[in-house]
Amino acid sequence: MSSVFFGINEIELRDICRHHIDTFESWSRRLIDELFRGKYGVDYFDYKISDEQPLVKNEVKQRIEKRMSDNPRRFPRKIDAILMEDIVYFFCRDDLYTDFFKQVLEPFFSGPNEVRSVLERTIPIRNKLSHGNTISHHEAEQCICYTNDFIEVFKLYYQGLGKERDYNVPVFLRIKDCKGNDVVREDSSYSWEKSFKHPLGPNVQLRSGDEYKLWVEVDSSFDSSAYDINWRVEYSINDLLAKGSGNEISFTATNKAVSYSPEIIVILKTKKEWHRFGKSDDWIKIRLNEVLPPIEDTY
Repeated sequence: MSSVFFGINEIELRDICRHHIDTFESWSRRLIDELFRGKYGVDYFDYKISDEQPLVKNEVKQRIEKRMSDNPRRFPRKIDAILMEDIVYFFCRDDLYTDFFKQVLEPFFSGPNEVRSVLERTIPIRNKLSHGNTISHHEAEQCICYTNDFIEVFKLYYQGLGKERDYNVPVFLRIKDCKGNDVVREDSSYSWEKSFKHPLGPNVQLRSGDEYKLWVEVDSSFDSSAYDINWRVEYSINDLLAKGSGNEISFTATNKAVSYSPEIIVILKTKKEWHRFGKSDDWIKIRLNEVLPPIEDTY
């Protein structure tokens, strides 16, 4: 039997699988954060169920804190720094499963043992992708199937709460750029505005002549043929550096942009007759630092 991925090159295959894992992790982080904050408050990582039992064991907290200290720009919150191994810990720990995740997962999964089994089969595939190793077509099929199963369960749960289905449209989940910045969205209920000009967070400083690339990721549970992405880069009102379509934004800073702070506007529009924000279904506005002169003009 031929694979559904026949004719897709390795880079495209890896991108598809990585995107599905990122989407699964984004939904999982959102679920865990909402349920724990609702019961234990915003500082739930430090909450103690009893004097002898913390909500989150020290081993997990230390691992998360190290990831945050190693890459503070990528992980502004503790929940952003959890990996699939941590999701297994939260979803499958007996008390947490009973109190929180049984109601979400059991419409599809038979219990914590099955949840653990499926996720532990996905972890080696995630590890291969993270370390640049080749994955087989069978592993790709497993990856997409397993993560999609979870995403559909999450959607059913939120549908039952009356969330997400008022406007059932794809949204932006993540921003990555050529400078190593990697930003995961915290809340998709409103449009996303982000400053890339903060000393403790994403910081993009361009000089005239510098090329800059940025990629946006969309919830992979929606078919990419169902929407269009268009973008533009402005350095002042009605003055464009570049414009285009697709999820890769690329432009070169020019002398005309010197002293201005470029804004990148990325708009997602489905092919429906109605739209969440009137004329679009999601959009991102990213502000960069002011463009500096070419280095040969200043030194």
